[in-house]
Amino acid sequence: MSDIAIQVENIGKVFRIYDKPSDRLKDTFSFGKKKYYTDFQALRNISFNVKKGGFIGIVGRNGAGKSTLLKILSGELTPSEGTVNIQGNVSLLQLGVGFDTELTGIENARFASKLLGYSNREIDTMLKDIIEFADIGDFIYHPVKTYSSGMYSRLSFAVGVNINPDILIADEVLAVGDMRFSQKCLRKMREFKEKGKTIVLVTHDTSTVNVFCDSALWLMNGEIFQRGDAKSISTNYMNYMLYDKLPEDYAVQTTRGEETEKIRNNPIEIDLNDVDWEETAHFSSIGDGRAEIRRIAFLLYDTMLRVKTINGNERVLIMLDVLIKVPIDHPQVGIRINNRHGLVAIHTNNDICENSLPPLKAGDRFITKFTLKMPSISNGSYTLSVGLQDNIGSQDGAIMPQLIEDVYEFKVQRTDSNSIQCGYVIIEEQAVNFVYT
Repeated sequence: MSDIAIQVENIGKVFRIYDKPSDRLKDTFSFGKKKYYTDFQALRNISFNVKKGGFIGIVGRNGAGKSTLLKILSGELTPSEGTVNIQGNVSLLQLGVGFDTELTGIENARFASKLLGYSNREIDTMLKDIIEFADIGDFIYHPVKTYSSGMYSRLSFAVGVNINPDILIADEVLAVGDMRFSQKCLRKMREFKEKGKTIVLVTHDTSTVNVFCDSALWLMNGEIFQRGDAKSISTNYMNYMLYDKLPEDYAVQTTRGEETEKIRNNPIEIDLNDVDWEETAHFSSIGDGRAEIRRIAFLLYDTMLRVKTINGNERVLIMLDVLIKVPIDHPQVGIRINNRHGLVAIHTNNDICENSLPPLKAGDRFITKFTLKMPSISNGSYTLSVGLQDNIGSQDGAIMPQLIEDVYEFKVQRTDSNSIQCGYVIIEEQAVNFVYT
C-alpha cells in the first residue's frame, strides 16, 4: 500500500474570463469561429506529494493560486491539465463556501456528513461533537445567513474536523474568530497530526507554519516558487513580504575567513579564540540585511563550555558576534528561547538589561554577552533565537536588520520530584498542608 496521501503531477488550471455575461452565450454558439473570452492561467506545472500523516503549509500572496489549488485537491474544481490522486476522504475548510445559507447549522452539518456516506446513527453522534465544538449556542438551529463571520468560522471548522476525514484541507480558517477559538482549532489540528492524519494548511501566519507543518510550498503567480522544510520556506516568504527580498538577494555572504574587524564590548575577560562558537551562515534569517550575526555561543558560565543539556537553574552565557553593514541609529540586540511548540519561554534584550547601545556605523563589530541565571523551566526541548532590530520608537515600530530563528537547540532535563510539574515554569519552593476537621 502506498504511503502517499496526495499526489499532484503537472496540474494547471485555466479560467475563461468573459467581459460581460452575454459573451458567454455568444461563445457557446460561435462553435469556435470567434473567441469571446480571455484565458487566465491560475495554476501551471504544479507537482508535489504529501505522505500520509504529513502536515504541509502553503503560503503566497493573495491571488497566487492557493485557494484554486485547494479546491482542486478537494475535488471542487477539475484541473485543466495534469493529474491528482487522493487517498482517503477529504474535508475542505474554507470560509464563505460550502454551506447553504438558507439552512440551519444543524441541517448543513447533517448534509455534509451525508455526502461522505455516514449513516444516520453515525451522524447523530457526530452532531453532538459538532455542536459542542462550534459553541455558538442556539444559533446552531438558526439559518446560516444570520451568522457573523466568526460563527461561520466556528461552524465550518467544527463540521470539517468532526466528520473524521483522512485528509483535512484548511484555507485561512484561523483568520476569523477569537483567540480562544483559534487556540481550540490549533489544538485540534495538533491532535489530528498525532493521529497520523494528513493536513494541508493555507495561511498567512508563518508562525503557525513553523510550529505545525513538516514542509511547505510557496506559490507565486500560479507556480511553485519554492518548496522544502517549513522553517526555511516561511522565513524566505516573510523576508519577501516584509522587505520585498527574494532568497537570492541574501545569497551573497560576507567573507568569513578574515577576522580583521575590531571587536569591542568585552566586559567579561574571555579569550574569544577559545570560545566554542556556532557559525550562523547556513541558517535562514529574516531582515533587511543591514546587520549580520555571524556566530553565537551558548555556554555554561562556570566552565565556559558549550552545553546541550541543562537543569534549568544554571548561569549561562549567551554571546552574539555582530557585524554592522549599514548604519543603525537605534540598535537593540535580543535573545528569545522557545519551547518545542514555538511558544516563547524566555525573552530579553539589552534595553531590558538597561544597557543601551549607541548608534552604530558600517563596519562596526562587537560581541554581545547575555549573562543570566536560567529560570526553572519544564523538561523538554528548546531553541534559541537571536536578533538585532532598529528600535526607531514605539509609534513607528521597529525595523529588523536580522532575526535568526532556532539557531541553537538544547534540552532541559532534571529528575527530581519538581520535574513532573506540567507547567512551563517549575515552582522550586512550595508547600502544602492539610487541616482535618
